[in-house]
Amino acid sequence: MTPFDQFPLDAEISLSEVRSEQTLTERLHAFHRLRVRRRSDVVGILLDRDAWDELVTYVHRLEAEADRREDDAVRRIITERLPHAEFEPGSLERAVDIFTEADRAFERLRTEGRQ
Repeated sequence: MTPFDQFPLDAEISLSEVRSEQTLTERLHAFHRLRVRRRSDVVGILLDRDAWDELVTYVHRLEAEADRREDDAVRRIITERLPHAEFEPGSLERAVDIFTEADRAFERLRTEGRQ
């Protein structure tokens, strides 16, 4: 896969050329990613739909790999400090479950205290 920050030499379009739908469409079809220039300054990047989908997939894979590595590091720390402990990766759903259980337990204690 070509690095996302690498563009073929012709994969550029000026701001004035962006106004031409035909020029924009042809260049996006040919290169999928275009550097947008104003004079000598790059002011932005245009992506076609396929390039955008590829970028989104790439970022999701990076995030998943970062999460996996973080979980592995935490698992190692826990194993070193508490050899018999069990590691359970966190998630929003699990956090909601924990807080819901805690709220119910607190409410039971509060209700029992009134009696």
